[in-house]
Amino acid sequence: MNRKALPYLIMLILSVVFAMMRVFILYKDWDMSTHLIVFFIQLFFFLSLWYFMKTLNAFFEKKLPYQKALSKRILLQIIFSLLLIAPCVVVFIWLTNFLVPGLITKPFMAVVSMFAVVMVILLNIGYGAAYFFSQWKLSVQEKAALEVRAAQAEKDKSVMRYDHLRNQVNPHFLFNTFTSLDGLIQTDAQLASKFVRHLSKVYRYILEQKEGGIVSLQTELEFIEHYISLLNIRYGKAIDISIDICSQSKEKKIVMVTLQLLIDNAVRHNVAQENMPLRIRIWDNNGRLHVANNKQTKKQMESPGGQGLQHLQQVYGLLTDQEIYINNSSEIFEINLPLL
Repeated sequence: MNRKALPYLIMLILSVVFAMMRVFILYKDWDMSTHLIVFFIQLFFFLSLWYFMKTLNAFFEKKLPYQKALSKRILLQIIFSLLLIAPCVVVFIWLTNFLVPGLITKPFMAVVSMFAVVMVILLNIGYGAAYFFSQWKLSVQEKAALEVRAAQAEKDKSVMRYDHLRNQVNPHFLFNTFTSLDGLIQTDAQLASKFVRHLSKVYRYILEQKEGGIVSLQTELEFIEHYISLLNIRYGKAIDISIDICSQSKEKKIVMVTLQLLIDNAVRHNVAQENMPLRIRIWDNNGRLHVANNKQTKKQMESPGGQGLQHLQQVYGLLTDQEIYINNSSEIFEINLPLL
């Protein structure tokens, strides 16, 4: 319903209610013409009262806005309303007595006066309540807007973190890969060609999934097979990677390059030699993915570690309430993360 039409509807309903009270309870002996005359006088009085209060409220809004002094504003407006409404009540009583002689009695005047006072007070309180409601609604809208902006900012941060995570397939890996490729070209051209094919599929995956961010575990596993092939060509039997994932888990989601980051993290931190191979095991359990490796910590690191896992935790923290658990014992390093 149009808000502008609401006051008129309220005044009409009040007039009808009072008219029914007169017809069926107070003045049953009146004829219908008298009831109609009083009804229209009463409706005119209600509408006049509404317009008067509306004008007075607009005047006070310019002189003393609610936000400056709410209590003072309501009190002064009630006092001024009662002082200024008194002549209107007198005119209403005179008009009613002129049109319906003998109707005006002391009880009638008392009822009309009391009704006018109550209406004035209620209307002024109503204006104050409307101000309260509008301020509350505004604060709720502002809070919602702030929450939307905060969510967008958090989303932007997650995109930045994810981009950083994806870029873990980055210079040190690329440098080592091309170094291995250079050696293979000189010693085994056929193996070098195979190496390049796997490398191209690794980077094609990263480019194709650039806008997605979240992929099925099945898709990630297909990608990681090419990455493992690169490691096998480069390290031979020095790295042993086993994967045991059930079909149900393969349908679930994972942040792309998660497995690559975890495997690369194990390779960077640990010694991998044929006489002491680095063993990496990947499996699922109760809707979670586990990646574990035996610890053969290098004395000197190729580059500072820890940032990849930290960004991984931040990205998953924005996607799920489930935590990433790290088991860093003397013999095993294990990552336990949720499937989405």
